[in-house]
Parts: sequence; C-alpha cells; structure tokens
Amino acid sequence: MTAPLDLKGLQDLLWNFAGHRTVTTAAKCGILGRLARSPATVYAVSEDLGLAPEACDKVMRALVALGVLECDEDTFRLAPELEPLFGQGPDDLAPFLKHSHQMYENWGENLETWLRTGSWPRREKQPEEILNFAKAMRGVGIRTAKTVVDHIDLSGVRSMLDIGGSLGHWAQVICEKVPGVSATVFDIPETAVAGRELYLGTEFEARIEFVGGDYLSDDFGPGFDLVLIANVLHQEMAEQASDLIRRAAEALTPGGRLCVLDFQIDPDRCGPELGTLFAIHMRDFGDTWTENDIRTWMAAAGLNLIERTDVGPTRWIITGYKP
Repeated sequence: MTAPLDLKGLQDLLWNFAGHRTVTTAAKCGILGRLARSPATVYAVSEDLGLAPEACDKVMRALVALGVLECDEDTFRLAPELEPLFGQGPDDLAPFLKHSHQMYENWGENLETWLRTGSWPRREKQPEEILNFAKAMRGVGIRTAKTVVDHIDLSGVRSMLDIGGSLGHWAQVICEKVPGVSATVFDIPETAVAGRELYLGTEFEARIEFVGGDYLSDDFGPGFDLVLIANVLHQEMAEQASDLIRRAAEALTPGGRLCVLDFQIDPDRCGPELGTLFAIHMRDFGDTWTENDIRTWMAAAGLNLIERTDVGPTRWIITGYKP
C-alpha cells in the first residue's frame, strides 16, 4: 500500500491536477495540434484558434514549465518528443487528452452527488461522442498495444477475435506482428462502421473484419485461436463480466487462449493507485477486477493453465487456455 501523504505530497498532488487540466484543456482548445503543425507566437495561436490572447499567453508559458512546449524568444513549439503524438492522423493523441479532460470534468460535477446520494447522473451518448471516444481509445491504445503485444502468446495463432476492439488498434498491431493472422473486431455498430472506413484501401482491409453488435448478447461464432478482451472487462459488473468470459471461451478452438488485459488492483482493493481511481470512474456499472475474480471466471468457463503477466506497474494480462 502507498505510504500516506505528508503536506508537501498533498500540495504536489493538487498542483499535478492543475497541470493535468492545463494540458488537457490546451489539447481540447487545439493549442497542441496547432503547434504540431508549425511553431508560432502566442498571437498567431490565439488568432488561429479564436482564443483570448492574454489567457493563451499564460497557458502556453505554463506548458513550457510543464515540459510540453519549448519557447525561443516569442516563438513556441511542441517538445520534440511530443511532436509525433499530435500528427492529426488516426493515431493522434489529442482525442484521448480531450476524453481525459471530459472525464475529470464529469468527476468534478458529480462525485460529491454520488457520495451523498449513491446516484451518478447518466445520459445517452450522441453518435459524435461515441466516435470521439473510439478515436480517443485508439490514440492511446495503439501505443499501449505496441508495447504490450510481446507479452501475449501468439504461437499458432491464425485467427483472432478482439471483443470491444474499438477502431482495431489491437488487431492491427497483432496483424503486423504475425503476418498470417486474420482478425475480427467486435464492437457497437457505429464503431464498426468507422473501423471499416478507417482501413479502406490499406494493407489491413482484407485481414481485419469489423462486426457490429452487442458483446453482452450476440454470438461471436467459433474458430478463434486467440480471443482478446483488452480494457473492456472493467466496463461490466461481475455477472456480466463472468458471462462475457464464458462466451469468449466458447469462441475458442481447442488449444486456443483467452487474454484479458486490464488495470491491476490488489486483493484488498487499496492499490495500485490507478486501479482504485478507475474503480471510481466505473461507479456502479463496472469495476476494477482482482486477479482472483478473473481467474475464477476463467476456471468456471472451462479454461486451464491460467497465468498472470504484469505489463508495467498498473496493468496485467491474465491468460487462460481451452483444453
């Protein structure tokens, strides 16, 4: 368990939150994307984006202090290491920062109400919001996939199913890793349509199929050597998560494997930090699940040789094999 904070640690935490909001707001307002195209003065940035010059000046100078921007006299540019992250293509990280901004804005508005009443206001997401979420997940997810894929057992895999696979970033990375693999990405219909459009005319068009539906009820079909549930299980409560694993296991060929990638959380649910905070984000419609939870559900689905692989300090892959 993490040691309790002293006063300085608490102050640093609060300032880090201010830094987070400054960076994500700058992304939301287009400052980072604008500077990814070319260096510019505060005046040029505020003029191009319709921002207040005085406020823009203070925010951009704070971004220099945070290491996000560099400044040469009156000209600002993105830090060189960040320039590739904001290229405005399908892997642009800006949609994820916008999503992060909205997530914490939602917390600020509703966390106290939830604590006092047990109720967190919900509303139906609009089609544009659904697509923006998919773009956000791809922006950060394709980078996660490229660093994590080596921890997945791909031996003998020729056909994979990616449940809740968004715009296909995991499928793409695995197809790049194993040239003979064909992939099926299963997600809601709106996202599946966007995924097909994204890969039209690319080398992956014939190898990645997008299927729209409801992963809690629709049939996945049989014959997959690998089924991947990446950053999805936390969106469901125990009964739905257990059933999803059961149905995913049914889609496997004998000898195939089911891989669950998700946030780590300790048996007492008091750490690591990211896992506990994400449990708040999931509120009453999902949770961060322990290793024992996932192992129990896999065993009940008939999987064996269940193993855990840590991928960094906050995530793990739990893999079970079909006899």
